Amino acid sequence: MPKRRKQKRLEKFIDKLKNDEIDYEPPEDEGSGVNWSSYDKAQVNELKDMLSFVKKSVDEAVERLGFDDDSDEGRGRPSYPAEDLAKGVLLQQYFEVSNRVAAGFVDLFKGRLGIDEAYSYKTLERAYDDPHVAMILRKVFKMSQESVEDEEDTFSPDGTGIPNSIKNNWEKEKNSDEETGKFTQMIAMIGATYQLISSVKFPDNPRAHESPYFEPLLEETAERYRQIKLVTTDSAFLSRENCDLVEKHGGKPRIYPKKGINLNRKGSWAWTEMLLDFIENPRKWLKEYHTRSNVESGFSTFKRNFLSPLRKCIQRRRKTEAFARACDYNLKRASYIKRQEGLTAPWMAA
Repeated sequence: MPKRRKQKRLEKFIDKLKNDEIDYEPPEDEGSGVNWSSYDKAQVNELKDMLSFVKKSVDEAVERLGFDDDSDEGRGRPSYPAEDLAKGVLLQQYFEVSNRVAAGFVDLFKGRLGIDEAYSYKTLERAYDDPHVAMILRKVFKMSQESVEDEEDTFSPDGTGIPNSIKNNWEKEKNSDEETGKFTQMIAMIGATYQLISSVKFPDNPRAHESPYFEPLLEETAERYRQIKLVTTDSAFLSRENCDLVEKHGGKPRIYPKKGINLNRKGSWAWTEMLLDFIENPRKWLKEYHTRSNVESGFSTFKRNFLSPLRKCIQRRRKTEAFARACDYNLKRASYIKRQEGLTAPWMAA
């Protein structure tokens, strides 16, 4: 087919796409696929599993990081171990409670968490500034994905806003011209099969464009997972550079097309191949693209898990708070995956 005719065909299909005139092939209906017995057990044991996973993941993270216990060195009152503070941060975000109530939970569950001594709510508040706590949380976030590193191969990025006040609603206010400090923006890559967050960023600018974050999200994901077969995104990430990044890591890009684009490679074979696949078989193309609906449900689950707004007023603490929620979300998902799919990691049984 001549190039000009292919371009007209592309424009025709994009018009049809915008008018919802192309039907895609939905997955074959094989039932929900949920083992309700194991799901019930996962829910019944969620709190027990979360306390266990918080303890085991933090203890393993500290060992991997090689922290030395120097809390008794120096003058003045000894500092609390960073691992005890990290456990308190994860516990507080899981229960979505204030510092004072969280300090009470630390005291209540300190035996389960392996915390030797309870600490004050002010100590917990300052933990959100502790660089050692931040390092532990980053390691825990990475470890939370280890059970599916060889299984997950389809990913999709997206962004949302976490309210800083109970009065704010991201979907209603994200396009308004009002003051933007009402939300903390979260841009994340999520696996389509198991819905674990593979990488996450919290821009300083709550209205930051999502596309520049595609590369770091994908690079971090590629470092953690054995293979990437498919990456699906909405049109906010549409670019030749992003298509090339997906191809570089062995994956196939499926980025929702916009009006006005063309088939010109401009150095990107991945771009042209993606669009040629679209005009050759749009229904199959859309079936692959719509795997990202699983990722959208992952974001929905994250928001349902954390209904309370972020509580911290200082921005760096607020970012730690938001990241701790991502860790808790992954740990909870990992606990369900273990009970429902039998997928586990060595640290979970330590």
